[in-house]
Amino acid sequence: MKKHFLKILIVLLALILIAGFYLYKIRTVGDNTVPVITYHSISDKNPTDNEYIIDVSTFEEMIRTLSENDFHFLSTDEIVNAIENNEKLPANSILIAFDDGYKDNFTNVLPILEKYDAKATVFVIGSYIGEVKNYLTWDQIQQMSDSDRFNIESHSYNLHDLFLDGPHKGKTWLSEKLEGETDEEYYAKVKNDLVWNNNLIYEHTSIFPNAIAYPGAMLNDTVLRAVKDSGLKLGFIGGNKSASSLEDIDQYKIKRFHIKPSTNIENTVRFLKHN
Repeated sequence: MKKHFLKILIVLLALILIAGFYLYKIRTVGDNTVPVITYHSISDKNPTDNEYIIDVSTFEEMIRTLSENDFHFLSTDEIVNAIENNEKLPANSILIAFDDGYKDNFTNVLPILEKYDAKATVFVIGSYIGEVKNYLTWDQIQQMSDSDRFNIESHSYNLHDLFLDGPHKGKTWLSEKLEGETDEEYYAKVKNDLVWNNNLIYEHTSIFPNAIAYPGAMLNDTVLRAVKDSGLKLGFIGGNKSASSLEDIDQYKIKRFHIKPSTNIENTVRFLKHN
């Protein structure tokens, strides 16, 4: 009796494993979606346990694997065009994004994009550029834009930082009003910040930005109104386990995947291969 029960249990477990493997193999982000994978710093130094720093060899492996699997590396222009003209994106499209504007996006990422004929988007914090150690300079940003390998987009000018204490502790300067600030004052502050960053990007690249990645993935109705009124056409939110579909997309809340040092590249590419 025990042997018979054991045989049945083994068969059931085998069937579950086979079914799970099959479902895993076919699980993808779905047709006509906009997969976005997000990085921050790509370092050639010794690895750290910081989830926002990826080793340069690991990043190159991701780009090489995507290239070998015939992915189309998107620009934000292509996304805007697809939304505005109700068109489909090319098969297996993907947007490679970088938040903040680290100097290694120029020194380490650009050569890899050129090597694999790939493109990416960097969302820059305007007040950090040329002012904060290990961040890009405007000259580097201009070279990145001129290379046609990068879209330069907004991560706000000076509303990226977090409140360190008080009722808004842990929230971004973008997403919360200051004490005593009226709704209209808050709206004007956010809009002016975004317009200033847009103009700086245009001044140094001759291209007006399309998009913002919301700092900390935090937003509200006032932020959304300011983003639209500043002339931006796309907004990207934080880490998710799904991609936005073009069929019902909210172009100001486009989902993104956060790539970490522990991310399995082969599994991720299999998941992202959607058309």
